[in-house]
Amino acid sequence: MRIKILTIYLFLFSTQICAGSNIIKCKGENHHNWSNCVGSIALDGTAYVGHFKDGLYHGKGTFTFSDGATYVGEFNKGKESGYGIFTCWAHGAKYKGSFINGKKQGYGVYSYPNGDVYKGNWHNGMKHGEGEYIYKNKIVEKGLFSNDKYMKLNK
Repeated sequence: MRIKILTIYLFLFSTQICAGSNIIKCKGENHHNWSNCVGSIALDGTAYVGHFKDGLYHGKGTFTFSDGATYVGEFNKGKESGYGIFTCWAHGAKYKGSFINGKKQGYGVYSYPNGDVYKGNWHNGMKHGEGEYIYKNKIVEKGLFSNDKYMKLNK
């Protein structure tokens, strides 16, 4: 049932992307041959709808992970790169911000399932540099973070 719903979603979304535009819809069964086009694939419980280049996700697209989490944003050579929104439906976390090579990098906002929020810089998928961690009880740690840990106030 889940696969049927996912297939319908992919079809509707890919049709909507191509409607009324000059974007070329990907052709053929083998996505490894798709380039400079928009298409959709479902593999091993995951799904992707968006732009392809040289057989890889490239440009704007939506990736749905096997656990239902989604990434909507920019891709470069098959990886999340540029601005995107990652949402984990299973536990309620959400990240809006920059990615490079599939990892949080640069500025972003991460909302934790318990209500805490981190706003600041990321490096290699971890909180790193200036930022602020706001606990759900409104206590704020503002300053420098290193390797995912709060270090000190930035003075």
